[in-house]
Amino acid sequence: MRVSDALSRTCLNQGIRMKSIRCCLIPLLVLAQAASGANDNRWIDSIALSYGDDNNSGGDIDVYRLGLQNRWERSWFNGGAWFLGGYWDAELAWMDAGSGNNSELYDLSLTPVFRYQRDAGLSSGVTPFAEAGIGAHLLSDTRIGGQELSTAFQFGPLLGVGLGFGDHGQYELSYRLQHITNGSIKQPNDGLNLHLLRLGYSL
Repeated sequence: MRVSDALSRTCLNQGIRMKSIRCCLIPLLVLAQAASGANDNRWIDSIALSYGDDNNSGGDIDVYRLGLQNRWERSWFNGGAWFLGGYWDAELAWMDAGSGNNSELYDLSLTPVFRYQRDAGLSSGVTPFAEAGIGAHLLSDTRIGGQELSTAFQFGPLLGVGLGFGDHGQYELSYRLQHITNGSIKQPNDGLNLHLLRLGYSL
């Protein structure tokens, strides 16, 4: 292959990658803009950063995520020390499988998450919780490392446990286990099993 051809192909690949990044970032930037409004009108109630990996695939895959959350106004089982609530979780993730072909992809997701938690007023500043949800994921590529995902659209069921803490319960630290799968819409469906450590902050 001539040097000029290799350079052209590299530039084309970089252009496609930058376009994918912009497509993923625009929705989150729109949501972030909503947070700058008045407190009673803003969409974003909290932000979260996550780091994790998938060690069950053909090679280690590191995952970095930024999430924006909107709490639901409705809750259930409010009569005791524990109650059921929830929130919308919009996240942008970058997955890195190291060097080589298909070494990275971007993941834009929206997940309704149900959370069962203890009333903060009864917890002496520490609020344990458990949560579960299943969301929709849009990937910038269908391969990462040695994993063949086949479709850009994926499902993301998750389970998590954590603790809220701080003077006003504004911080939280949690662990999540999440499976990324296309639900066998198309084969092969290698999927990903992500172990994530998540730090959140209420605005």
